[in-house]
Amino acid sequence: MGPIDADRLMYKNIVDSNCIEQDILPKDNINDAIEYLKNNEVPQIEGLYEALFKRETLRHCSVYVSDKNNSKIISAANVGIQHENIDPKELQQLVDFAYEYDQSNKVMVLFASYLLYERIHLHEDGNGRMGRVLFLENIYQLSDTFVPLSTALRYNKQVKQLMNEVFKSIGFGEIMKKRQIKCGDAAIYRVEIQEIDLNKFYEIINDNQRTKQQYYTLDLDDNTSKLIVKLLNMIR
Repeated sequence: MGPIDADRLMYKNIVDSNCIEQDILPKDNINDAIEYLKNNEVPQIEGLYEALFKRETLRHCSVYVSDKNNSKIISAANVGIQHENIDPKELQQLVDFAYEYDQSNKVMVLFASYLLYERIHLHEDGNGRMGRVLFLENIYQLSDTFVPLSTALRYNKQVKQLMNEVFKSIGFGEIMKKRQIKCGDAAIYRVEIQEIDLNKFYEIINDNQRTKQQYYTLDLDDNTSKLIVKLLNMIR
């Protein structure tokens, strides 16, 4: 087998990461991000985000990751930390710590850092892509612990199911019952009721009372740790 073409592999992983999110970034953005990663031993969150997305790094609003939305419920798989509590210095310290860590369990530490990054959700968009490339898929600086998670998520349903189970166990979700719409309601009232439900759900998201400490503390129970190990064994 010939030598690995790191640039091509990095490009493929970022493309796969975008395909998961159904949002394909321009080639120039991807190439800029690759050049940035090659030239920075420890990536800076702001520098990488600006290279890849060409927009402001930190969000200034509430965000959540959609989950089930059917005739009975609206739910979020995870609600991001209140934007007032986003601390870019502390998040960069998380990246620095993960890159400097050199013990035998480094892959688990990197994966846990990725989960924290996802749960905090500091960007308005692109949190998954940033987390994966920062902690798992930076082949230039993490060659010994490189985990092609994006490719596995794109093509392997079992990996995707495992990842969903892991996120479910560590995420801060919300669920709200919808108002039941009677069969006799006119269509216009049906739309109005749906809008009322969505507005109520947004109020729940905006009223997130979880503390900064809760978001920055990640306790992996035995079951979640086993799921992560199983997932990593499938793709490494």
